[in-house]
Amino acid sequence: MPTASALVQRLHRVGSDLPNALAAQIIGLGREVAPLLLRLLAAAEGDEDPSAPENCTDCGQQHENREWARFHAVDLLAKLREPAAVEPLLKIVEGTPSDEPIHDQVVECLPKFGSLALEPTLAALARTIKDTDTAESLCCILSVLGVRDGRILSALLDLLTVHPRAAAMYLTDYGDPAACPALLAVITASQADVNDSMERLELLDLLDAHASLGGELPAQEKARIDAWLGG
Repeated sequence: MPTASALVQRLHRVGSDLPNALAAQIIGLGREVAPLLLRLLAAAEGDEDPSAPENCTDCGQQHENREWARFHAVDLLAKLREPAAVEPLLKIVEGTPSDEPIHDQVVECLPKFGSLALEPTLAALARTIKDTDTAESLCCILSVLGVRDGRILSALLDLLTVHPRAAAMYLTDYGDPAACPALLAVITASQADVNDSMERLELLDLLDAHASLGGELPAQEKARIDAWLGG
């Protein structure tokens, strides 16, 4: 039976596709494997990684693939719902560009922690400049935690003022009809150019969010929107 250390070392050699059998073996170890995954997660480029593989017994060469190993560690820690992983995962969100694969992986996986991630994510958002990709990523996480909290709604409504289209999607995911008045206010104030595809998509997303949360447009606004769409 391979040791926990040996199984985690294999993550350096699997590349982009994590075999189901290896994932199941690691998950089957339970929380005892979490410290190894956390050390792997924390290993930055150029740092000595204590879980890095020794020379391959088959060919004598190292098959190092640290970034994919960290990528898979994110998924495995989320499946284990290891509480100690929440802060390190948030540091990745705060410290990486939104177009990096590991950033997207963390944004996708953190909601699996549910309420365990609520306070740390809110704290991260509080120390983040509002009009940034990082703030948007943190709002995305909060919207799908499966937790109802007035602070989440406030954060999403703050985002609505700087990134309306993203906020519309996250408000839909969050699913609180209390967002309807704010969405309606943005819709009413919109002077979107029907010939500008991005402006058109933004307004359509706002309208979809408002409708999905049970909002109804006032007759005058509905007529304006209908005329705009018809144009």
